[in-house]
Amino acid sequence: MASPPKTAASGSKINNRTSANAARYSTLIKASGVPASSCSCLSDEFSWDRAQVVLLVTLFGLAVALSSPVKGWLIDRWGARRLMLVSTALLAPLLMGLAIIEEVWQLRGLFLLLGIVAPGNMPYGKILGGWFVQRRGMAYGLLGLGFGIGGPFGLWVGHVCIEAWGWRTTYLVYGVLEGGVALPLLWWLFRERAVPAVQQAAPAVEPGMSEFEAWRTPTFWLLLINQVLTVFVVSGVMTHGVPMLIERELTRGQAATVLSALSIGMVVSQPLMGGLMDRFQTPRVALPFALIAVLGMLIFESANGFAGLWLSIFLIGLGGGGESGTTKYFIARYFGLRRFSVIYGAVQPFTFALSISLGAWLIGALYDQTGSYELAEWTLLGAFLLATLILLGFRPYPSPYLTACVV
Repeated sequence: MASPPKTAASGSKINNRTSANAARYSTLIKASGVPASSCSCLSDEFSWDRAQVVLLVTLFGLAVALSSPVKGWLIDRWGARRLMLVSTALLAPLLMGLAIIEEVWQLRGLFLLLGIVAPGNMPYGKILGGWFVQRRGMAYGLLGLGFGIGGPFGLWVGHVCIEAWGWRTTYLVYGVLEGGVALPLLWWLFRERAVPAVQQAAPAVEPGMSEFEAWRTPTFWLLLINQVLTVFVVSGVMTHGVPMLIERELTRGQAATVLSALSIGMVVSQPLMGGLMDRFQTPRVALPFALIAVLGMLIFESANGFAGLWLSIFLIGLGGGGESGTTKYFIARYFGLRRFSVIYGAVQPFTFALSISLGAWLIGALYDQTGSYELAEWTLLGAFLLATLILLGFRPYPSPYLTACVV
């Protein structure tokens, strides 16, 4: 039976859904550090549709998220340097293994193992927290800046390598770089702060709460909900931004250009927020960034021209990026460094599973139900507003953990 002809509206809906699906798996891969450009090659080689590619990357993201509490426990027990070196040494052969796979189950298994082994940014957060106290916010901000610049750069390198040699050789190159360049550099430069001689006779117990003590505090849950909502909005705009902007009558090229303002705003926000957290000793320093994000979303609701939409997306990136970049600093200030990695690792499953994976699905479902992104956009605005109100419930920092860490 011949398929009925598509109307202009139905064709637009199909194109928007396809764009959103493509952006969704690209977002998940960027968040996890796997080259997004390889996904189209994998799709071609294994004759996969978008849903199968999304499943592959979702497995990777969930493996990262669900293994984060265990990796956090290992960091706090063994040390960040040791886990980072072991993880990097294991990542190298796993990446090179992707170059020789022949079966789909092998590909899925390797992506699952990569997600389990990938250390994420927890080791960096633990080590920087030990080295920096008075300038800890700026240290974390520069770490976020590094991830913000390094992620797109890594994707570009992957694209260039795939264009030149194909995806299999590209994974081989990544594995060689991981083992031959990254591992020696980490061995040389990645050092935990030594315990002062006057403290060596005493038990080496860092100041701070246990994970169970932290989980029983209202502050932990307020922080968690704030991060889930903020990451939900930012990742939602990143995932569905192109079709949202096409719905505002921009071309696909214009939409991609406008959406790039999100990354620019997020990169700018990281060191800016870090410097402000060091200068103003209050958690409400994040409040202006939350209000900027709300303003950006309000402008997005009413803007139609290129300039207005670019400004709105930039403000969403600036405010949302700054607000979401507070997690490591808040955990270190509220709960100390004693069980920093376990507490931080407990946040990861929620941001990956709820904010990124389930959040992207929810926005797509709202679009499918209504045929428009209008309801989804108001949902994103509501999430930003709720995240802003939650910041008002944060208590002042407990000073004993700060003063106990000063050396």
